[in-house]
Amino acid sequence: MKKNDQWFRENIRQVHIDFHMPEFPRDAIHNFNAQEFVAEFVRAKANVIGVFTKCHFGNAFYDNAVGHRHSGLKEDFFGEVLAEAKKHDIKVIAYYSLGTDAHAVLNNPDWYQVDEFGKVRGSEGTVWELPCLNSPYREELVIPQVKEITEKYEMDGYLFDIPYLHNHYCFCNYCKKKFYEEHGQELTPELLKTNRELVVGFGIDTAARCMKEIYDVIRKIRPEVLVNCNGAWRMGEPASVNATSDYGLWESQPSATGSFLGHSIRARHIRTLDVPVQIMTVRFTEGWGLMSCKTAEQLKFEFACIMANGGIINIGDQVLPNGTLQSGVYDIIGEAFSFVEEREAYCIGAKSVRGIAVIADNTNNWYHDKDDAATFGSAKMLIEGHHQFDLYYNNDFPDLTGYRAVVLPENVKLSPESAERLRAFVQGGGLLLAEGSATYSREAKNFALADVLGLDYLERTPYSFAYLTEREELWKGVARIPQLVEGEFIKTVPTTAETLSLIQWPLTVPAVNRAFRHPMPPAGLVSDFPAISANRYGQGTALYIAAPVFRTYWNSNHFWVRRIVTNLLDQYDTGKTFETDAPVHVEANLMEKDGKKFLHLINFQNIHAGEKSSSFYDPIESITPVHDIEVRINDPRIRSATTRPDGLKLETVATERGIRFTVPKVHIHTIVELSDNE
Repeated sequence: MKKNDQWFRENIRQVHIDFHMPEFPRDAIHNFNAQEFVAEFVRAKANVIGVFTKCHFGNAFYDNAVGHRHSGLKEDFFGEVLAEAKKHDIKVIAYYSLGTDAHAVLNNPDWYQVDEFGKVRGSEGTVWELPCLNSPYREELVIPQVKEITEKYEMDGYLFDIPYLHNHYCFCNYCKKKFYEEHGQELTPELLKTNRELVVGFGIDTAARCMKEIYDVIRKIRPEVLVNCNGAWRMGEPASVNATSDYGLWESQPSATGSFLGHSIRARHIRTLDVPVQIMTVRFTEGWGLMSCKTAEQLKFEFACIMANGGIINIGDQVLPNGTLQSGVYDIIGEAFSFVEEREAYCIGAKSVRGIAVIADNTNNWYHDKDDAATFGSAKMLIEGHHQFDLYYNNDFPDLTGYRAVVLPENVKLSPESAERLRAFVQGGGLLLAEGSATYSREAKNFALADVLGLDYLERTPYSFAYLTEREELWKGVARIPQLVEGEFIKTVPTTAETLSLIQWPLTVPAVNRAFRHPMPPAGLVSDFPAISANRYGQGTALYIAAPVFRTYWNSNHFWVRRIVTNLLDQYDTGKTFETDAPVHVEANLMEKDGKKFLHLINFQNIHAGEKSSSFYDPIESITPVHDIEVRINDPRIRSATTRPDGLKLETVATERGIRFTVPKVHIHTIVELSDNE
């Protein structure tokens, strides 16, 4: 039976309140007052809050008989907040720290995770004391506590944090015993080196089994409660773990990668799923717990990126040691949530209009890996080029009907069946763009779609970078010179493909007696191998770029690479639903709801960088409006355009393919409602 998650989908102003609190502060929790606490959320217009039952230190914050209650807790923190929130129709999600519990392991050392060097995974002065989910920690503490909390309180949902073993493996005695029972061989650090997939798979199975046990306990007591574990339904998450989560959560912080694009990119994946997914940012400028606060301007921008692209907003905060919230923070969140409230009716429940399908991979080792550069680089290019696209994970892409084009970054992993589906897509008239080693098969020593690309794989080049020879129509907006791509090119042999640009080798590989002023020598000999090619296949066309342009763009931000790829797509993708002359820092995204289409324009600017190695990222203090953005809608059914939420009807001009209009101003987020009525 599918759970009723409609309330979760419709309430997108969500706040998660961290309360990882040690016991040494003398005033810990002493000033807590449930009415004053919840009043901050009411004032800030939050409609869902995440409230702690147990923190990373292993301290319980509810009226418990199981586990260790925080010594400073005189009241029932969770229960009182829950009761007060219900008075104001605010939904409550119960947070439970699963994978970190200092009190449990410090008092039961045999419950510790053990790394490949035989050391316990302890914190040494931080919160990261890690119990093993295969130890009796689960049977003696976790399950009894979950039963107690679920029986005692009528919460609306659960969030279980850190369901995985660190790096998906552990060598404690409990893991060794269970591994031998299941696989008939010893679990050793040597096995991790020789058969990492088996060892990591065991770790993932451990998480899935633990979450399944938790899920079943909750469902038996309160079947209406939504359950989630942190990270569920993010791109690349194991299906066995997703199966235990009724909603998804994908953490997304600009300070993690230095990029503000993460919210939009993540949302363009999760909007393709059948489950609602939170995109979780934080109020802090640099990671969880730094007691700083972003500007309202930045939060409005971040929230716009999430909701305009189909995500659910969740922002993290931190309770002060004395059990109170900082009112000044809720001044800021309240201003940003008022901004959301004005626009959310046009966003909640909207679906994306199909344009381009990006099919890619993503790292899923554990929570804090960097985002995969090829996946996120392709999305960054398409966002800045104002292309409409959705993001899919490897073979998990749908019937491609309605998509005009498919983009394959180098990291994509496709089954033979998926490759055949793409072959049929191009043959039927679709456009394909592949880069680098996308679809390369080590067994066949060729591309899985060699016939579609009109190319045979030969070998990788000996250079770590090379140049593209000029092609006039692709060099629009860039200097008429050989253009550098800071990645390894691939030699291919054309069978039926037309060469649009050739690989030009660097003059040499820098070495002793071959030094240049810069580590990357200038262009040298022009090779016989295509750098960019196009191949007609059936009714469609396949484009190929013989270099990892997406990864290198994410890592280098070389604008000329993006402009060349954008020019290539613009030349061949002639059926775009909309076009705009907006600058690259304005994001455009087309959604549909209740038979209407909504074009979202999101404006971004931040401040100049300081010392990049230590400043993490450049915050947004203010955003300067952009004026007079021309938009062309290539749909003859569309007759009028009205900006939302202000209701300004725009003057339109009929074109051969639809209408043209000018949006007079975009400050942070302007929605243009497109209608077939005059």
